[in-house]
Amino acid sequence: MIINAILSGGSPVEILQAVVFGAVAVLLSISVHEWAHAVVAYMMGDYTQKSLGRMTLNPIKHLNPIGMIMFLLLGFGWANPVVMDSRNFKRPKLGIILTALAGAFANFLSGFIWLLIAVILSVVFPEGGTFVSNLITLLQYLVLYNLSFGFFNLIPIPPLDGSKVVAELLPNRYKYKYLSIERYSMYIFLALIIILNRFNFISALVTGLLSFFYTVIAAIITPFL
Repeated sequence: MIINAILSGGSPVEILQAVVFGAVAVLLSISVHEWAHAVVAYMMGDYTQKSLGRMTLNPIKHLNPIGMIMFLLLGFGWANPVVMDSRNFKRPKLGIILTALAGAFANFLSGFIWLLIAVILSVVFPEGGTFVSNLITLLQYLVLYNLSFGFFNLIPIPPLDGSKVVAELLPNRYKYKYLSIERYSMYIFLALIIILNRFNFISALVTGLLSFFYTVIAAIITPFL
């Protein structure tokens, strides 16, 4: 994260690397996240995403400038949300839940794939070299940003994805009151960012999932060593 590189007294090269690699990681992370939302919504019967051009991995279609800046600085942020019309879903409640979860799932799967590639590269090229070393560093950024983005969006506070899942599980008399919290989203986001930074909540979740991923990857590649 850029803020970490600055606060830790990183050199200009390290800060520049954090900016460039972070920007690439952010763009790819938000693209796969929003693309997954769009694809699952389409599969559930809503074609709104296709008509809006959101069924693409092109980051320009999904980018939110402020969300990207927050992502680069702090490691979590937001993109322009995929708009879905649940009235088009064949099974509205299931459609909303699966569409909401699709983004985080895609981020976690992407994080696992990038980590697998990084581990394979480190095994195949143990001596490294400038190119391989930088490539592995970029892959590490991709892993961390994907996992951070996935966990952040699962937080059950409107309008994050986790809130959509919770809302569909609530009785109707509570559902709309719960979703009405979104009107205060800007203040909630500011408080949330402060809390998450203070207690390293997302970092703890990322560390736990990374540990699991490493265990799985070790089981996959050990027979080939």
